[in-house]
Amino acid sequence: MLKLFNIILLSAIISFNTFANSPLIPLKHFTQMPMVSNPSISPDGNNIAVILNQGGFTKVAIIPFKNSREMTVVVELGEEKYRIEEIYWANNNKILVSVTQPYKMKSGRYRITHLYSANIDGSNTLELRKRNVKTHMSNDPAAYYNSSPHLLSLLVGQPDHILITMSDPRDMNYSSVFKVNVNDGTFKKFLPNTLRIVEWGVTKTGDVLLAIGADRDLNVDTRYIYTRKTSDDDWVLIKTREPYISDTFKVVLFEPESNSIIVISDYTPNKGDIVKESLWRYDIVTGSYSELLGKAPGDYDVTGAISKRTGMLTEVIGYKYNDGFERFVYFDKENSLLASEISNVFSKNNLVANLYDWDIKKNHFIFSTVSDSKPTQYYLFDKATKKLKPWYSQYPYLSKADLPKVQPFDFKARDGMLLHGYLTLPKNVENPPVILYPHGGPFARDTQSFDTFVQMFASRGYAVLQVNFRGSTGYGKKYKTSGYMQWGKKMQTDLLDAMQWLKETGQANVNNACVVGSSYGGYAALVAGFQTPKLFKCIISVAGISNMRSQISHWERFGQENYVDNVVSNTPYEMKRVSPMSHASEFTAPVLLIHGKADISVSYYQSEAMYDALIRARKDVELELFQYGTHQLNDAVNRAKAMVMIEGFLTKHLN
Repeated sequence: MLKLFNIILLSAIISFNTFANSPLIPLKHFTQMPMVSNPSISPDGNNIAVILNQGGFTKVAIIPFKNSREMTVVVELGEEKYRIEEIYWANNNKILVSVTQPYKMKSGRYRITHLYSANIDGSNTLELRKRNVKTHMSNDPAAYYNSSPHLLSLLVGQPDHILITMSDPRDMNYSSVFKVNVNDGTFKKFLPNTLRIVEWGVTKTGDVLLAIGADRDLNVDTRYIYTRKTSDDDWVLIKTREPYISDTFKVVLFEPESNSIIVISDYTPNKGDIVKESLWRYDIVTGSYSELLGKAPGDYDVTGAISKRTGMLTEVIGYKYNDGFERFVYFDKENSLLASEISNVFSKNNLVANLYDWDIKKNHFIFSTVSDSKPTQYYLFDKATKKLKPWYSQYPYLSKADLPKVQPFDFKARDGMLLHGYLTLPKNVENPPVILYPHGGPFARDTQSFDTFVQMFASRGYAVLQVNFRGSTGYGKKYKTSGYMQWGKKMQTDLLDAMQWLKETGQANVNNACVVGSSYGGYAALVAGFQTPKLFKCIISVAGISNMRSQISHWERFGQENYVDNVVSNTPYEMKRVSPMSHASEFTAPVLLIHGKADISVSYYQSEAMYDALIRARKDVELELFQYGTHQLNDAVNRAKAMVMIEGFLTKHLN
């Protein structure tokens, strides 16, 4: 029994039955999108709103907290074109749903945002879009795209109204603030944009008293942070942030009562300390970081603040970091103790548990659990009955499968830098073939947490090698910035050094290997195709870059010249040297290219150009384009197609 709440574990709470020596897990169990995601408790605690994936359809459902067998679908989208991004509670009886769809304009590909309000019984579903935007996307695409609304704030004491941001021609198409009635969809201009504002910030009460403006030169990434004491005061410039020069400064919340801003920054007060992102309070009067609110252990970065609407206020109540698994840290002693006690219960079964959500009065709670070999499972805790019971698993068919552990490892690169990664070895396979699986980004990271692609590979008998090469995030500033200017260079040799580490440990057969990657990982896979043509038996690139010059033009077109100049490189010689398309003749391994035509991050032309270059060089190559596929292929239809193709390609080329 636990000390604080005397929590009663229902008999069905934790089921760890596995199918020892079971037959091959059907591929369809891996190809599905998560059955449930983003669960959110209503303010009164009576209902849970959740994104539900069933087959090729994505839905928003309302499920009573005390009866998970009842379900009301309030929004339903079909097939792969639309994607539900977020759900919010406007009040106890109405939810807001953010939906995006792919959209093509002359300047490139985008995603348009739609915002809907709906009653929890499924009635009165309404799209919140300005009525005077009458031009159809076919005759004025830019106007339709610019009218996309984004939720900014739920107004305290006004349950029927919200604040949204939206481009306005009267403000040079910069972001302006509108007040919207969620019942009838009427819009009213709330706050004009006179300072080239690209991001607005709110206070605990939802007041818009902070703004972040852009430079007059659209190709400069400098940002200007403004605040004001009240909505009647003028804006005052309080800080200028220059990327790649000044401290990072990610605004979380403005507190006018203390004249300070809560931010995530890599500011480091003591020389010699590890430079990493932490949660700080920034004092506006003194222009200094006045209080350290939270930092992660070791060299880990704080990855985000935890904000929560408590009663009439939205407050920062904790922070997150990732040490392989996502960890939540709460400032409130009651939340912290409850989270710790629940975590201890599940840790006995090697599960990482986090306090996920709760109602205003803290009577009803959602917990999430996950491990390297168990998908996310949600649990409900009722404070009145002190009962903790299982709710839904994201992948119910995989939750009882006997899947392998994901093992963290460290190794030294050829220049002596200490790097981190993960190795997943298949069950009951001696000297397994290897899949080198570099992550995207490149400024992102792999984690130890459950991953359907990793587990699919392992279930087919492959060892999976994931490398947090230099440039990966979460390990502090030095780890990340050591990847600057290293596309196709040290970030690439880090992957090879991990393969050498694996060879020396003798845990898998590195002479029987393929490289598979998505986004930057797809680029890295293609680079391996010409830099180390004999090392891999096949190359699979999903949404990968093949022509760096073309991709740089894309970044520059969207005002990311500073990113190019400081992070990538921009000399013709360097770009050609690390562009796979320029080295098609050097490929020897067969190549599979997969790309979504609705990808707004990396154009599918990159894969088409690579395909054409390999065909001209008379190489073995296949290309598959998905009409509505996104950069992540994160819909059930395209995800299933891609995974089937990847499995078949690996089966064909690995022994």
